Amino acid sequence: MASQTDRGGRDSKGVRLRRWRPTPLVVAGMASLANGVSLVLHIVLGLSLGGLLALIWSVNVAAFLVMGAVGGPGTRATIAKALAVGLVVGIVATLSYDATKAILSQFDPSPFDPFAVTRIFGEILIGSSAPTWAITLVGWTFHLTNGVTFTIVFACLFARSGRISYRLGVARGIAWGLFLETFQLLLYPGWLNIQFLDEFRRISALSHVVFGTLLGLLVPIGLRWIDRRMARSERGTR
Repeated sequence: MASQTDRGGRDSKGVRLRRWRPTPLVVAGMASLANGVSLVLHIVLGLSLGGLLALIWSVNVAAFLVMGAVGGPGTRATIAKALAVGLVVGIVATLSYDATKAILSQFDPSPFDPFAVTRIFGEILIGSSAPTWAITLVGWTFHLTNGVTFTIVFACLFARSGRISYRLGVARGIAWGLFLETFQLLLYPGWLNIQFLDEFRRISALSHVVFGTLLGLLVPIGLRWIDRRMARSERGTR
């Protein structure tokens, strides 16, 4: 399939897209790995997950603010676009990932619980003695935040402001999903003492393919849609 943009920076509808700004997007993408980095450090080194999140996100938010102040309106608009698309698509893709796990687990005769990790997230962050509803809320919030931030990373580092074809977008999305799956396979079985490892592998792998496919389709569409809206808005103010 042909690219959705031409060499002049226009999309398939002839709307000129905003210049791709790789440097701020690389910084924003790397900063958005904060949840994933914190979780890896917690699993590998046993450090406090809550403390790591607070420390790393404090540094990253400061970096965002400095970069926005120094870079000017263009940089702020570029980052804001990636964050907005990452938030919306991240929620949709993560819930689809969860729905896939729920459906696939129904076809598996083992008592494997694909959502047990969300409870563990909650217990790690607020303690196992907290009320069940609070553990559930915190665990699912952390899980959804992971999905959103991983989507923002994809939007910043791999989507080129939407200037990629659907085929390339899906290929990159699936590759990103399987990269995340690889980290889970390396870390989760030992950390969670997973008893039904084959079931975990099958369900998790297929769910990450669904997650990545949606990222590859929806993130470029969202980025191009914002560009068109902003272009029409600018024409209307002239």
